[in-house]
Amino acid sequence: MLKIIFFRIIFTFCSIVHNFPVTMTIGELRSTIDLVQTARIMSNGQLLDDESAKLADFGLVSESTLEIVHPVLGGGRKRKKKVYTTPKKIKHVRTKVKLATLKLYKVDDVGKLERKRKECPQETCGAGIFLSNHKDRQYCGKCGLTIKFSENQ
Repeated sequence: MLKIIFFRIIFTFCSIVHNFPVTMTIGELRSTIDLVQTARIMSNGQLLDDESAKLADFGLVSESTLEIVHPVLGGGRKRKKKVYTTPKKIKHVRTKVKLATLKLYKVDDVGKLERKRKECPQETCGAGIFLSNHKDRQYCGKCGLTIKFSENQ
């Protein structure tokens, strides 16, 4: 009889001592200890995968240690970090203008408000939505209405 210690690692690390004869095959060993087909048996860094081979064929002697290795998920490699060829696009940062409403209104000597810019004539916008002034057009930022200037005007 050959005294073989094998480690069966499930969730707790425990070692169980069994006495197996040297003439026992790997297939018989699997069936004796109720081992699933996906589990691997290793000894001295060597995989014992031939089901018909005997324990003595792998050079196991008295008090040899067998390790049972169960497959686990997530054994893949870590992905490499992607190297980008172009630099990141710099996003537009809106500049805040203090007291921007002073551009839209003018106060008379009497104290009456006068609108400096034209209001949008669309029904969806109404009063309070002003058209922006460009060199060749006026544009409403809310509804998208564009009024182009003619060349003779």
